[in-house]
Amino acid sequence: MMVMQNTGVAEANEMLKVEGLSKAFNGHYALENISFSVHRGEIVGLIGRSGAGKTTLLRCLNGAETLDSGHVLVEGKNLSVLKERELLALRQRIGLVFQGFNLLQSRTVAGNISLGLEILGVPKKERQHRIQELIHLVGLEGHETKHPSQLSGGQKQRVGIARALAGHPAILLCDEATSALDPEATTSILALLETINKELGVTIILITHEMDVIRRLAHRVLVLDQGRIVEDISNELLNRGEAKHALTRSFISRENTEDMEAAGYASSGF
Repeated sequence: MMVMQNTGVAEANEMLKVEGLSKAFNGHYALENISFSVHRGEIVGLIGRSGAGKTTLLRCLNGAETLDSGHVLVEGKNLSVLKERELLALRQRIGLVFQGFNLLQSRTVAGNISLGLEILGVPKKERQHRIQELIHLVGLEGHETKHPSQLSGGQKQRVGIARALAGHPAILLCDEATSALDPEATTSILALLETINKELGVTIILITHEMDVIRRLAHRVLVLDQGRIVEDISNELLNRGEAKHALTRSFISRENTEDMEAAGYASSGF
């Protein structure tokens, strides 16, 4: 685990801090004694097998799940002690991007992006201006009046990302955001997320089971296994082959095998 500095400068730079987080369901720990921090502007990848606790952790990070023990601090505010109104206000600082897009079929692209702004009570004129900003940002000009059924998977996820950004969040939580996409769409979505991080300074936590996605985008990787973080490693060290835990190395080995198989198919003409 990374040793967290205790200086005032380090704490001021922390967008998210998790301390001793545990969560159990029916006596079984989904998460146990989780601790890590994420700095402002950082892209952190969280990888683990199915059932490792990734989605439960995401729900704890945005206040949707109560904790059995420990704390989650967002911009220095402890989610566990906030009153309901304060928690709702803080959750507006957290944007969510889903694997299944979660778009309303009855609404257009602009209408789906508008939904969060309507909930926030943003006046119509300001909503329209913000929607156009976001449509330009995610590259959906000309698609404003289309419904989700008329969009490709990559375009649907761009709508989802625009909707997540509508309220000017400081953190973007992406739950398997590329898992339902083909390779070309995955590449374009990762490029968009990188642009959002660099140009808007949004901190991103990317939850996935795909090591390739992590290595292409994240600055740092947290490896989750059976409800525990078993490795916290920079992408630089990961790419130098310095992962220490067997699970991390197995993800890398599987990725390399898949790359070799893909190359074999390509060279054979299939």
